[in-house]
Amino acid sequence: MSQFPSRHAWRPGATPTKRGPATSHSLIARSGIIALMVACGVAVSDLAEAQQPPAQNAPQQPAQKDPPVLLNADTVTFDQDLGLVTASGNVELSQGARSVRADTITYNQKTKVVTATGNVRLVEPSGDILFSNYAELTDDLKNLFVENIRVLMTDNSRMAGTEGERREGRLIRINRAVYSPCELCKEDPTRAPVWQIRAARVVQDNEEHEVRYRDAFMEMFGVPFFYLPYLSHPDPTVERKSGFLTPSFRNSSELGFGIVSHYYWDIAPDKDATIDFGGYTQQGPYVGGQYRQRFEKGSLQLDGSLTEGEIPNGSVSGANDRRLRGHFFGRGRFEIDDTWRWGFDVKRASDDYYLRRFFNNRDEVLTSRGFIEGFNGRNYAVANAYSFQDLRYGNSVPEPYVLPDARYLAFGEPGSLLGGRWSLNSSLLGVSRIGKDGPNTRRIAMIPGWEREFVSNAGFVTTLSGSVLIAGYNADQFNPVEPTSPGNTNISRLRFFPQAQATVRYPFVRYGESSQQLIEPIGQLTVAPNVGDHTAYPNEDSLDVEFDEVNLFMPNRFTGIDRIDGGSRFTYGLRSSITGYKTGSASVFLGQSIRFSKSSQFQGGSGLEEQRSDYVGRVDLRPASWMDINYGFRIDHDTLDPRRHSVNASVGVPELALSTAYTYVDQTQSRYAIQKDIVEQASFGLSSRFTDNWSISLAHLQAMRPQPGARSSAAILRYQDECLIFETIAQRDYTTTASGQTDGNTLFFRFVFKNVGEFRTPGFSSSFLGATNSNNSSR
Repeated sequence: MSQFPSRHAWRPGATPTKRGPATSHSLIARSGIIALMVACGVAVSDLAEAQQPPAQNAPQQPAQKDPPVLLNADTVTFDQDLGLVTASGNVELSQGARSVRADTITYNQKTKVVTATGNVRLVEPSGDILFSNYAELTDDLKNLFVENIRVLMTDNSRMAGTEGERREGRLIRINRAVYSPCELCKEDPTRAPVWQIRAARVVQDNEEHEVRYRDAFMEMFGVPFFYLPYLSHPDPTVERKSGFLTPSFRNSSELGFGIVSHYYWDIAPDKDATIDFGGYTQQGPYVGGQYRQRFEKGSLQLDGSLTEGEIPNGSVSGANDRRLRGHFFGRGRFEIDDTWRWGFDVKRASDDYYLRRFFNNRDEVLTSRGFIEGFNGRNYAVANAYSFQDLRYGNSVPEPYVLPDARYLAFGEPGSLLGGRWSLNSSLLGVSRIGKDGPNTRRIAMIPGWEREFVSNAGFVTTLSGSVLIAGYNADQFNPVEPTSPGNTNISRLRFFPQAQATVRYPFVRYGESSQQLIEPIGQLTVAPNVGDHTAYPNEDSLDVEFDEVNLFMPNRFTGIDRIDGGSRFTYGLRSSITGYKTGSASVFLGQSIRFSKSSQFQGGSGLEEQRSDYVGRVDLRPASWMDINYGFRIDHDTLDPRRHSVNASVGVPELALSTAYTYVDQTQSRYAIQKDIVEQASFGLSSRFTDNWSISLAHLQAMRPQPGARSSAAILRYQDECLIFETIAQRDYTTTASGQTDGNTLFFRFVFKNVGEFRTPGFSSSFLGATNSNNSSR
């Protein structure tokens, strides 16, 4: 037997020299390369054959495809009689990206088997690491047998089994195996993880990048709760892969019990799809799916479903009709060049209640849009086309088609015109109610403007601005008395409206040791001609007005240009704030406008119908990161009664946090009306993350006026760690449709298992829970 210290390299074809045992090793020798074995068998070739010269004119061997096998160790011994090469002490055997480390590695020249013992660690090209105390490998390291195998995957998931084997460097099969992506307990690593899969056999396919299980039990905290004869999921190296996803379950009084399977189709690197199929006991079969694709300059997403169902059609009688139902959503965005892009959004449903019943989608109006837009410096252009589907029961107002809604906005350089900046806002609008008795409106408008800011040496900041609205209208089936209702008049009208504003601010600023304080009075003079009969023009974009502190100083307090805020007025306000350099801030604003003329274009109850407007203001408080309060208000200028309150507040830390949103709006048009038109409601929320993993959240929506009563409640208990999300979700919907349908109570559980998928239990409805809905309010 020969023994070689690490500072000697063993080259193929060389005859080792017999030496005595090495007595000492330097640090360099211990870490050096001991031998270079080409496919292992080459390094330990027969000594006699190694000494023979190569045959003359021998045919050249083909180039070796596999990389050589390299061996590093402290000591290598060779037993010529038995044909054994034994490496010991920090042994590493590697071939390309695959390597084996162990206390001792022995190669048998006759059987061509490599045996590794003691602290064996095998690193796969995928990055997975296999641990054991004993392993047998073939000389090319592709085939493997391991006892008591443990596997650490690239995402820190773990597998363990009594024995395992690898075939052709592709398949790793583990018998009586356990898999879990959960971290082990630091205090007691022998305890079962949060969840794991225990299977008779696990196969990891490194070509298909898939992990497959046979006779598998899902366990939580070591307790089996679900059996699967077969289960598969992608390994951690896979971002996406075709295959079946976890099915969805549902149970409701209108649909019955339902199960929907999902198949994910990885079509190509730039496109994929999800295909849904299943059915409901009371509705019949269901199909649906989503398609997604990315282009070099754009993206596309389609979503749809189809079923034959019998659900309430929204009539007061509650009659049902059985027919094909479904929905289609589409979204696309595409770049034309560096300036222009185009896109579309399509949303359509077969009937009013389909999305609500099948998807819990509560949208009241579905908006479809197609557009093309361009950005160039300070210029912007867009052309839109809109279509609407109203899902609100009982709404008799016909939804129009809008084609086109085109706009062009341009801004000049600061100081480019009379020391200020010019602007241009132009638009083209076409609104059609074909087959709905009109009115049909066409409008073209142009608003050139100019603005300049002056800052005096005394600290006054003055802003001068002016604009001219030039608009032309053409409408048929127009009703001059009620512009939003159909009529019998055809009109063509031109509007010319100039307007100028001068705004003066005088900010007082004080810098303290820990904060900055600001007091800023603001005054504004608006000069414009009075507006005549506003009902002579169609009204498509100014149907509603919400007067608040945001639009107090705007030239036009209407939402569009079909209604004009005419006449001259003076507007004033006061803003004060204090801001901490490190944390904390508070601000308050109060303002009012006074119109010089008595005529008004605003309806009663808007806060702008009289010469003096209501008082509007806002208070923002954020004394620390754990408190944020925003309060907006409108107060009647004459009686000082509240006309609008809006509060949004959140207080607390992750351990306990409270939130609320309160809205009060007095929409009464006459101040002297006996019956008030008031809308008042509030929402409340409480959340607590009482441990690192557990949290709870509660939410409730309550209406006070005009129809008092609860609207909805929800509670979510959530557990989340590195491998599991578990939620218990309880919901109650108190609303009732006009046909008497109600969603009632729903309770379901949601599990998200890392690498495996999501599972949601059927929703247990009020009929299942034995609850009833009483004192419900109308939808």
